[in-house]
Amino acid sequence: TSCLTNLLSNNEGYKIGVVINDIASVNIDAKLVANRMDPNGIPSASSPAALLKEGETIELQNGCACCSLADELLDSMDQLLDGGKRKFDAVVVELSGVGDPTAVKQNWMDAASMGHPSTLLADVNRVVTVIDAATFGTDWMTWDTAGVRDGWVEEGDDCAAQRKVPELLAEQVEAADTLLINKTDLAGAVQVSVAAGLATQLNTSAELFETVHGNIPIANILGSSVAATTTLKEEQEEGKTKKDESTHSVCTHGHDHSHSHAHASSEQGKSSPTSSDSGCGDTSHSHPHEEESSSCADPGCTDTSHSHSHSHASSTASINLGISSFVYKRSLPFHSSKLLSILNQWPVPIKEELNLDSMEEDVQQTDKPEKKDGTEMLQGSSTSPFVGVLRSKGFCWLAPTQWSEEGGGDSWRHDTAMYWSHAGKHFGITTAGKWWGSTTKENMKEIFSNNQKEYERILAEDWISDEFGDRRQELVFIGAQLNQEEIERELDSCLIRDGGEMEEYRRQLKEKMDNRILQ
Repeated sequence: TSCLTNLLSNNEGYKIGVVINDIASVNIDAKLVANRMDPNGIPSASSPAALLKEGETIELQNGCACCSLADELLDSMDQLLDGGKRKFDAVVVELSGVGDPTAVKQNWMDAASMGHPSTLLADVNRVVTVIDAATFGTDWMTWDTAGVRDGWVEEGDDCAAQRKVPELLAEQVEAADTLLINKTDLAGAVQVSVAAGLATQLNTSAELFETVHGNIPIANILGSSVAATTTLKEEQEEGKTKKDESTHSVCTHGHDHSHSHAHASSEQGKSSPTSSDSGCGDTSHSHPHEEESSSCADPGCTDTSHSHSHSHASSTASINLGISSFVYKRSLPFHSSKLLSILNQWPVPIKEELNLDSMEEDVQQTDKPEKKDGTEMLQGSSTSPFVGVLRSKGFCWLAPTQWSEEGGGDSWRHDTAMYWSHAGKHFGITTAGKWWGSTTKENMKEIFSNNQKEYERILAEDWISDEFGDRRQELVFIGAQLNQEEIERELDSCLIRDGGEMEEYRRQLKEKMDNRILQ
């Protein structure tokens, strides 16, 4: 909320448009409103919030403007941009607490492919997530779903209400190009360190800033494309260049537990894809922005008057807390029953707040064997190698337990990718559509006829073999004091063994395919 208000009331020369989801939360000084006339030319007595509820677009004296979020984001954008008549350096879209910035970006791309007018004026290319440092640890360890939290979901939205709070946190952090660890003045040093450390490992490519009251230089939020545009306009005003160029940017913002902003920049009529490669010199797309003079990189600085930036390449928060990550990749399927047996013993934390010190103690305990009655056992309440895992996600390949379709067979598992998602105390494995390997490359080429790069990426990165295509295990584990060797050994014990077991898998598959042809 404070961040949005700061954007609207900025005096840095940026013209920002804001699409507001929570009208009551944004404090707009009525004195700053430029268009205070009603349709009859009479000064409006309505407050800015009332005008927003009435569907009006509020224009401020500094060139910024805002409107309320309609049922469709594209409609809100069309209203705010007024068909391109209003010019902005950036547009910020505030998402709800259960908003999915990844889905927003995909929906925008889909609309762009169909030529929606708003997508010709701007293009989503940046996501900023604001993390509440004071509540991040407790929200990460809660059993709550979004529906339990007051005001998080609209009445009747059963799908959103079922979303797990820790998974929402994880997904919004993972989607970000920029992370703001906010309310560092209210949170203790340990809470800030835990939030920053975990966020760093959840998203290793995002730039991170610690803030108070959402106070941060706008260039750090909007990125280099907007900063470059503002510099160009300043040069134009000074007569240094006559080049006529206009750039818009768009941003989306979430609520309560973490806030997501998706930024976009575009020339009118041109879309601008994004790049996370800091060394890229191609100016046709935007790059994560580093404002050396606007943020403080001194880890010992306690001055709350400015933001603090952190490079993920050398994040002291994650190193000091022992937070690390690794990717488990295998090209064999899991025995479904063996994997289920292990997951049924997954260690569930009993504490209500994320405490990495106690997790480290648990991990150390599981590494200390002691003799009892001549047998070797592990000390502590849990002997699971998964103690300390804070987040795990990815795709897994499960073998059918019964290939025959009779009597409840599950041969569909061979062609179906399963999505593994765990955050905090919540764990689930759900279907995620078909493996690309379940269709032909010719069909894939047709599907990706307008996106050849994605087709090539799938073959280069996901394709395991011509026999099984992209079927694989690919799971990322993030946590404190992880024992990678033990976790991999435990998961490897669930794999169908290469050799006799895999040959039986191939025989069952061939028999199924032969029966399908005969039918």
